Amino acid sequence: MSATTRKKKRGDRYDATRVRVPYDLNAIFPYLMKGRNESIAYFPIDIDAENLLEYIAANKGTENEITIFQAVLLALTNVLRKRPTLNRYFIGRRLYQRRDIVFSFIAKKTFTDDGQETNVLVRIKPEDDRATILAKLRGEIHTAKSDGQKQDDKIISLFLHLPRGLLRAAIKILEWWDFYVDTPGFLRGIDPLRCSVYLANVGSVGLGAPYHHLFEWGTCSMFMTIGKIEPTVCVGEDGQPTVRRRLKLRVSLDERIADGYYDARSLELMETYLVDPTLLEKM
Repeated sequence: MSATTRKKKRGDRYDATRVRVPYDLNAIFPYLMKGRNESIAYFPIDIDAENLLEYIAANKGTENEITIFQAVLLALTNVLRKRPTLNRYFIGRRLYQRRDIVFSFIAKKTFTDDGQETNVLVRIKPEDDRATILAKLRGEIHTAKSDGQKQDDKIISLFLHLPRGLLRAAIKILEWWDFYVDTPGFLRGIDPLRCSVYLANVGSVGLGAPYHHLFEWGTCSMFMTIGKIEPTVCVGEDGQPTVRRRLKLRVSLDERIADGYYDARSLELMETYLVDPTLLEKM
């Protein structure tokens, strides 16, 4: 029985099962590198986007209609399903395997300088197919952009009304409980920093993809930025210079959850799915 499907046992967390690490170098890493930003590794992913853009244009208005952001999310889902070690996190110096795939990202309610931002959290179950995943994604974005105040925004607002001293004390207590026990109940399914991957689609506002730090709060082991697609001079199949449109992704990853070889081979799958987006129809 896989770690993603077995029942919760002693030592497990609400969203993940504990992974027993062998007594080797990997076991001492969380004591030597206590935080995610001490353990961060950066991976560039540059993808030929010609096939992806043609696929998007050809399927516009059909049941296979898709955007660049949705294609990246679907590709990531396939990567994490095939290479589940990337869907792990450290907390309390212990390693855990998530049961589901969870994505977080920011959505602006209006594309203006002072447009309000809100977090979107999308939980993908092992049995979810492409249609279900896209429906969840669109539904969560629609909810986030609605006029109502979301639960996470209410909690943040409540905490920010505390005096600074009480706010610091409350955060310390929550961190202690998270470290030794589990995620506090009122944060479960709400806190956007308890996710498999945090995504930033900066290409949607015309920016290139930067590298981003990881967050010490929560359990997110991977941050991915999606840059704008740009024409790039590269070497063609005939060995001559040619111009191709390329999509640049930048990944920041907690290297304690897997070794560099596993990370690199896993992230190479992103290119496989995005260069041939028809593969994303089979989920």
